[in-house]
Amino acid sequence: MKEALKIQLANYAGLYRSMQSPSAPKPPSKPASMEKEKEVFEEAAKAWASYSNSPEGKKELAAVEHMDLQEVRSYVASLPDKPVFVKLISWIRSLDLPESSFTIGLSFEAELVIGFSGTIGVAIGVGNSKGMQTAEFLALSLEEGLEIGVMGGVQFGLWNSTPADLEGYRWGTEIDLGFEAEMSAGIYYTSDGISGIAVTLGIGVEDGIAEVECYIFILGDQGADPYIKPVVQPRKNNFLIIESLKCVHPSNDGAGDENEIYFIFQADGDTQYPYPTYDYFSMKEGETWQCGRSVWFNSSVAVTVYDEDGSSDNDVVGTFSISLSQLSPGKSVTFKSTKDYSSRTDAVEYTINVKLVAQNVPAKVS
Repeated sequence: MKEALKIQLANYAGLYRSMQSPSAPKPPSKPASMEKEKEVFEEAAKAWASYSNSPEGKKELAAVEHMDLQEVRSYVASLPDKPVFVKLISWIRSLDLPESSFTIGLSFEAELVIGFSGTIGVAIGVGNSKGMQTAEFLALSLEEGLEIGVMGGVQFGLWNSTPADLEGYRWGTEIDLGFEAEMSAGIYYTSDGISGIAVTLGIGVEDGIAEVECYIFILGDQGADPYIKPVVQPRKNNFLIIESLKCVHPSNDGAGDENEIYFIFQADGDTQYPYPTYDYFSMKEGETWQCGRSVWFNSSVAVTVYDEDGSSDNDVVGTFSISLSQLSPGKSVTFKSTKDYSSRTDAVEYTINVKLVAQNVPAKVS
């Protein structure tokens, strides 16, 4: 799996981990009959075997290993237009199914600070929503002890939600649909009952899904202020920790005697990372935030500290420029803002403590 894709997926995993998960509902009873669903999955497995063993399929699936998230999205969105899947989907839509979406997705497992597994796929309207729009999605679960980065399975699903309404928490448990082929099956549910059924070929077949919590994201344009914030950093030559940030004197923003602080750090002019990623830290005069944020960098790190005002015009209360030449391994260094943000009426001042943890780190061997 391409490193860029692992980082992009890990950013979604970071958001998922930051959410407050609702309590898992009690698993529902398996429906008395699932013969139609079983037939759909068996035909889907035949269609996948036909596609994946064809010269076109082999070439395209080999290329997936070198794709980033946008490229994988484009690829899975093209699958319903392949002749073998056009025929399959047309047949599924001719059935009297209670479900509203049929999904095709690529399964993966990865470990990059956060361990996660899931599926990148496309949902197509069938049954109650046949002919409705399609939607690309990412289904994630957080797991420990996974492979470095593997993508190689395929998952098919039948869901009670329309493609655009798939987003949200799901819980799953393994079920036996009596397949002759090597397929694992799971029934997924919410507090409202059964949400869908999915089967996997390849990754995950040996162990099944056991009991799992997952979150389904509908993939879309993230815009200028993306909902998914960057979390995972690419490995670089040096490694420091922003140990703490001290409020010597807060900004007087008219909203009390404390500031709602977050900062953005940027290594070597690359990606900007907010911290905390989805929140802020309240600070009064004299207080110290033991933030402990690690940063990979080659030569320099820029840090900008903001006071969250609940608007797009958050106030800058400190800017810091950190160069490798200013640091010594294992020693903490205090930095003052490179710009004076105080005034006659507002003596705002923040400082940060930085420690260089490692220098000239050997390249990671995959």
